[in-house]
Amino acid sequence: MRKLALYHLLLAAGLSLAACQDEDANALHGYAEGDFITIAPDTAGRIVETLSAEGDRIEEGALLFRLDDQQEEAAVLAAEARLEAATARFDDAAAGARAPEIAAARDQLTQAQAAARDTAEALERTQDLFTQGHVSQARLDQAETADQAARARVAEMRQRLSLVQLPARENALRALQADIRAADAELDRLADLQARRYVHAPTDGRIHRQIRFAGEMAGPAQPVYDFLPESAVHALLFIPETQLSGLPVGTRLRVSCDGCAAGLTARISTIAEDAEFTPPVIYSDNERDRLVWRAEAIFDGTPPPPGTPLRFEPQE
Repeated sequence: MRKLALYHLLLAAGLSLAACQDEDANALHGYAEGDFITIAPDTAGRIVETLSAEGDRIEEGALLFRLDDQQEEAAVLAAEARLEAATARFDDAAAGARAPEIAAARDQLTQAQAAARDTAEALERTQDLFTQGHVSQARLDQAETADQAARARVAEMRQRLSLVQLPARENALRALQADIRAADAELDRLADLQARRYVHAPTDGRIHRQIRFAGEMAGPAQPVYDFLPESAVHALLFIPETQLSGLPVGTRLRVSCDGCAAGLTARISTIAEDAEFTPPVIYSDNERDRLVWRAEAIFDGTPPPPGTPLRFEPQE
């Protein structure tokens, strides 16, 4: 009786071990991989300040570091002054002459009108004397010429007053408006160059590594941070030929690892077209000397840190 019970116990243990071996045979292995990006300024310069350190969680738009911008600031101030001058020239031309200039033109018209009255009275007296035979024809001609000149002067001063009260000509105003647009565009360009000295986070993420620090030079080819964007971690796994047909793109897998959240799953997003030999990192002896297909999967929950070894099992 005791032998029979021992037989049943050994049989159950053997079946349990075989089931574990079958389950392990269906398991896939891989690791978490991050799509890191480098954060570098668009223009070269000396780092004045860094505001983030390795491991910091960063929100989109947060200031990460800034470069020396003294030259850019001076250029912006100069451009603002040029824009202000161009605007003032246009306003002055559009408004016409100032009040003192208009008053001076009006005074000149008044003087011309008074002179014209004098010459008109002188002409009238000369005509009476000429009729009486007291003056010559030449004297009468002189009086008429003086009267004509005085009346022409009045017409000239009246026209000048009208012109002074008018704004500048249309073509001159267009030219001044073009000067304003050019100055404004130059100001925008210089302000953009200055803004590029302040580098912000392109998206939510985490500082993985700081490469350069305050006082060092940075530039397009001299990044300051290695940055891991949020949701930029995916799973990399290797599928044996025997399981390839049963794991098409879209298959959902259970994911387990040391430190992984319970119930973590991932969905296969891509599978390589060609096979390769055993994966670069071998996680168990039974994976050696096997052809596998490299695949990527997207996590459905919070992903583990890049580099974490992972175990995958098809979800029932």
